[in-house]
Amino acid sequence: MFKHISPAPWMSGGSGLTVWGYQQKYGQPLICNCENRDIPTATKRANARLISIAPQMFEVLMTLTDNPEAMELVRFMNKEKL
Repeated sequence: MFKHISPAPWMSGGSGLTVWGYQQKYGQPLICNCENRDIPTATKRANARLISIAPQMFEVLMTLTDNPEAMELVRFMNKEKL
């Protein structure tokens, strides 16, 4: 799911409000920017940290093959957006 964006690890940026992908040949891609005036800074930083571990969380979910709820999440996350 995340391979088309950037391979893991992703990391939260210096301000804690951005998420950056793995350093590659042409630079480090910006995955997301959690900057928003209407959300407290602590929430923005928590969102960025949560997004930054998404690839690792997805890998863990994929190992839970005996858990139907986890498998449903994996199926949902693998759906392509049109």
